[in-house]
Amino acid sequence: MSEHQSSVSLVDQAILHFTLGEEEKAESMLTKFLTANPQELSAWRALAEIRLAKKDFISAEEACRKALSIDANDLTSTVSLARILVAQGDKAGAEDASARARVLGWKDELAQDDHSG
Repeated sequence: MSEHQSSVSLVDQAILHFTLGEEEKAESMLTKFLTANPQELSAWRALAEIRLAKKDFISAEEACRKALSIDANDLTSTVSLARILVAQGDKAGAEDASARARVLGWKDELAQDDHSG
């Protein structure tokens, strides 16, 4: 199993624990993993979502912004950021993130159209 496959597997395991209602275990797995693999985008995404679900909005935003520092054009993280900012009551920030998500979504659609035609 390659390093990438094992990291995907660990993130998937953490998501499974989260889905089963084991938020603390999932969060612990991801934070431990990220200590050794700080550039793993999928783990930061998952951690942001878990923290959002736990209503730990400050930590969710930190995780989401870390994901965006790895890939500023990540649509999933941009959408998550908008959701986190809404939850925090940051209407202006949420509107900015939502607008950015729309642009990224359009770029993705256009790229898919270019490859299909």
